[in-house]
Amino acid sequence: MNQWEVFVMDLAELAEGKELELTIRTLNPGIHKYTYKRVRARVSAALDRFPDRLQVRMGRGQLSDRKFSIEVLEEIRRLPAKYQ
Repeated sequence: MNQWEVFVMDLAELAEGKELELTIRTLNPGIHKYTYKRVRARVSAALDRFPDRLQVRMGRGQLSDRKFSIEVLEEIRRLPAKYQ
């Protein structure tokens, strides 16, 4: 199980049942902790629906008391192919 974190201005941005494009960062211990990724994912308020956990922070960094489950469908590469 992976632990992720996302910053949003409003919890309504995390619509359930829709495929979302999010910038998330890992909270897993190790050298890559706090590494950001742009992903296509689905989220749910039901913690047992998807395998990973998502912690939510509001725009100024306040930790939300609501937690979600998340399924990362794919990572989105932002660099053009010639630079990879």
